Parts: sequence; structure tokens; C-alpha cells
Amino acid sequence: MTSEEDEFEGLTPAEAFRRAKIDHFLQHVREYVDMGRYIASLRTLDTVFGLDSGNDEGKLLKGTIDGLVDHLLKRSSNGKGDSAAEPHPRPRRTDLVMIVDQDERLLISLTGTLRRYGFMAIGASSYEEALETFSMFRPEVVISEVNFETGPKGFDLYLWLKTNAGNNEVPFLFLATRIDRETLIAGKRFGVDDLIMKPVDDDVVIASVINCLTRKRSAQLAHK
Repeated sequence: MTSEEDEFEGLTPAEAFRRAKIDHFLQHVREYVDMGRYIASLRTLDTVFGLDSGNDEGKLLKGTIDGLVDHLLKRSSNGKGDSAAEPHPRPRRTDLVMIVDQDERLLISLTGTLRRYGFMAIGASSYEEALETFSMFRPEVVISEVNFETGPKGFDLYLWLKTNAGNNEVPFLFLATRIDRETLIAGKRFGVDDLIMKPVDDDVVIASVINCLTRKRSAQLAHK
């Protein structure tokens, strides 16, 4: 008998099905945390608690996620906002980067890369999730794919960001599987900060993020 069979031994078919559903949703929560999709992870936990209000692993995961969210929301208390006063403004460990992409493997990879380089990272897999995530966490840089399979496109997210008060200085980078002439012209015309080809090169992404932040802070310093 396998360990999975042991887990469901003695349960009625209905109880076994319920337990399997809980395990399924918990697995999604763990994956969402790896992607930095904290809003999606908390909503999925609501489903878990709807099935089992006292689920121990769910409670542990919620505590972990709440701690991560609290850290992101309080990052401004760690000296953020002083960059314009620095003679040589540079990225800090409080810099938050948001990645928006439907490819979950890419979200995990890029958020992990950014964290290894000292950045904080959050993720979203759609236009709608990106808007909600941005309004809650206010990232310093946004990296988004150009074309989503469904719904509004990356350019819609870019235009929303640039036309909402207080967001127009946030650097915006596009990821694209193919950068054709029309995409390149549109990006230049709209003022997108950079276009990066997929499959992504981690060093190229990091260099672009650092360059955008340095230029942003140099501009802020020049306006003082």
C-alpha cells in the first residue's frame, strides 16, 4: 500500500474526495507562494478553510503568507524614499519588482532570480490580478509579457499604469516571444522602458531592472 493510500485508509468515499480536494488546493497555495502570487494564495486558502476550517497546514501557510505580505507592505519603513537624496542613487533590497506572465514556470523562475539578486518580487498571471496586486503593493518596477492568451493585453496594463495618478514614473519592461516591427514601434511610441526577448536571460533582466531604477532615481535627483 502506498503512502497516499495510507492517507485515505478508513475514510468514506466522500471524506476521501474532500481530503483530495483540500490537498489539491494546498498544492496550489504552495505554488502561488513560489510565484509571489500572494493574493491568489490567500483566496485559495479561503477555499481550503471552507472545506476544513481547522486545517493545520492551511493555518501554517496563511501565517507564512501574512508575514510575507506584511513585510512587503512595511518595506517603506526601511529607509525607502531617501534615494533622491543620495549622490549616486542605486537599487536597494527594499526595491519591489512585479512580474506579470501567464507562464507559471517563468513566474517561479524570475521571482527566484530577482530574490537571489536582493530584490523583493511579486507575481501576477493576468491583467486583472496585476491591477489588484499593484494597488496593494505598489512595486517600483513592472515586468509584463506583451500578449496574454485571454483578456486585456500587456499594452493595456502599461496604459493603465501610465494614466493613473502617481504611477507614471514606474519603469515598465515588456517580455515577448517575438518582437516584431509593430511591437517595437508601439513600444517606442508609448515610451516602454525596455523590450526583452523570451526565453529570458536572467542577467539581461537584472541588468535592465537595475538600469531602469538607476535612471529613475537620477531623474528624481535632478528634479530636486
